Amino acid sequence: MNKNQKLAEWLELRIPYDAKGRNSIVEASCQEYLKKRKSLKIVDLGAGTGANCRYYLSKISQDQEWFLVEQNQELLEIALNRLIMWAQENRYDSQLQNSTLVLKNQVYKITIHRIVGSILDLENLIDLNTFDLAVANAVFDLFSEKQFQTFLECLKKYQLPLLATINYTGTNFLPQTEDDSYFIKYYNQHMQRQQDFGRGMGPDCGSYMWEAMKHINMKVLQGESPWEISSNDSVFLQLMLRFMEESIPEILEEITLQDKLNTWLLKKQQMIAQKKLSCNVTHQDFWGYWE
Repeated sequence: MNKNQKLAEWLELRIPYDAKGRNSIVEASCQEYLKKRKSLKIVDLGAGTGANCRYYLSKISQDQEWFLVEQNQELLEIALNRLIMWAQENRYDSQLQNSTLVLKNQVYKITIHRIVGSILDLENLIDLNTFDLAVANAVFDLFSEKQFQTFLECLKKYQLPLLATINYTGTNFLPQTEDDSYFIKYYNQHMQRQQDFGRGMGPDCGSYMWEAMKHINMKVLQGESPWEISSNDSVFLQLMLRFMEESIPEILEEITLQDKLNTWLLKKQQMIAQKKLSCNVTHQDFWGYWE
């Protein structure tokens, strides 16, 4: 399994947690704003395997035209296949016309385009004047503050509303054990390490996104969107620990802390095996628009 396939597997595993966690009040406010339009043209930012698009397809009671923007072409290929599977499961006819997927049933028509490119180059990829909505799921905690501000200025230019869901703000294991706060702090710091584009917002994204959206005079609704991972989901818990095992060593100041990290991870592994460990991962959803 290559890197992209592993990423695709992770994106699919998180779907039920994303779906359950999304803030219903934020989502309903967006739906109310859009309900009078006969059809919707939507851009999905950092579309990955198309999970965000698939989530909304059955929640929108209008004809839809989607543009999936993703830098990773292999993920977009996976998205296409999974959208075709979604169509079959939901009794839509599907037809691939060049790079465009058209889904139809007796009531609705859904057109889906795939765009390989960066969110930060959005103006050069599509004509934003023609869109009704931008959506993004689990994207902006990876952005730097400057990148997010630049992106918002682009939306403001076109008065394009944004529904941004599952933006990471923190992790808590239950029950809490010694050194949890210590290594979770390192995990969060890894998200905010210096990179070529700056420092990712990581767990600070919620507060910064709110302030940045208000600063450009958006009307903003914010709500919590937590994952509640039970002790029965050992696969998901193991993956979370693997992310920590791979990322934390990159920023440890002392070699001796590696042994301490290994001991902490081993205890967590044992708790997972005994079904004694659960986890809450906190996020925030945002709906921003102009009147």
